[in-house]
Amino acid sequence: MKKNICNVLVGLMLVITLTQCKKTSVNGEFQSDNSKMELVVLRQQTMKEVLSMARNQVFKEFVLSECLKQKHGDYNVYIKDIITNFKGNPDYEKGITTLEKLVSQIKAISDNREPNVFYPKAENIDRERRLSSVAQTQTNFLEEPVGVFQDVYNPDYSSPGYIVNIDNNLVFYDNITEEYAWDNDVWVIGEEENVSPENMIAAPEDLLSARTQGGAEYGGIIQCTDLNAIEHWTSGKLEFKIFILNSSGGQISVRAFGKWARKNFRDQKWKDFGHFVGNWNTSTFGNWMYENWIEEDGGSSSSITITMPPPTGQSGPTISTTFPSKNQDDNLGLATIQFTDNITQVYNISYSNIKRRN
Repeated sequence: MKKNICNVLVGLMLVITLTQCKKTSVNGEFQSDNSKMELVVLRQQTMKEVLSMARNQVFKEFVLSECLKQKHGDYNVYIKDIITNFKGNPDYEKGITTLEKLVSQIKAISDNREPNVFYPKAENIDRERRLSSVAQTQTNFLEEPVGVFQDVYNPDYSSPGYIVNIDNNLVFYDNITEEYAWDNDVWVIGEEENVSPENMIAAPEDLLSARTQGGAEYGGIIQCTDLNAIEHWTSGKLEFKIFILNSSGGQISVRAFGKWARKNFRDQKWKDFGHFVGNWNTSTFGNWMYENWIEEDGGSSSSITITMPPPTGQSGPTISTTFPSKNQDDNLGLATIQFTDNITQVYNISYSNIKRRN
């Protein structure tokens, strides 16, 4: 995106763009034009403080981690939670003190709506975490944070974006599109929507679930990303088998699922065999499990040796174990599933992805 910084006063830009808002009221109407303009000024001051602190990696990491939790159903964080986390930290003392005053003033004129920061890029990071075997929880901390205001946008639905310059003033940066915001360091300053309590909760498919001690764990869920590489169509149905072991290499379960028609796996559809692994207590299964998939093709007696290193960042020996097999069987590979992984995380093996559920 072109990055021309225009020397335009933010206050003037906000007055202009307010005429282009889709929503310029709270629960129907603001109390007066004066309160409307007061909210503009307060949002402007809030943005300046947030963007200034967003230049710090620790601050960005906190906001991102909070947004990924979706506590309020969206990828946002209440400013009051930012204040609680950084209050007493000398690096943020001035900004936090200012934000405390601003939060109180904004709530007083916005029907008690909670000021927040919405971070669109968290949605992409969330999706990448699900599709990757390596949990990604960071953003590009070298980017200059760009701020936009909630519900302030141009006729083409782009939103005026601002940065804090070397004089610690907000200046216009560029018009920010939705596509740009989802891939870059864009911070949306606004207030929480007053909606039904049921709509303050993320939909199940959007919520990254954490495991709990003793929670039910199901495996045997596979997506074939290259069906013919696993089993050519001339060979007909697929015959999958899995081996699940605990963190010490001890066997938890071995299961063959039977012959399944190719229609169950075409077009990269997920197939859930509904295999109950057990109730995962780390005291019994350990802090991680190993799950190995095989597509059986028969042949003469043979064996498959599985080598299991500890997960990255964990200590422990590399374990090897051997299972009886046939010489035509295809070993699709091993996934290491940690208790601390999100239950929706996707793991890549040969020509396939696998995952768990509770």
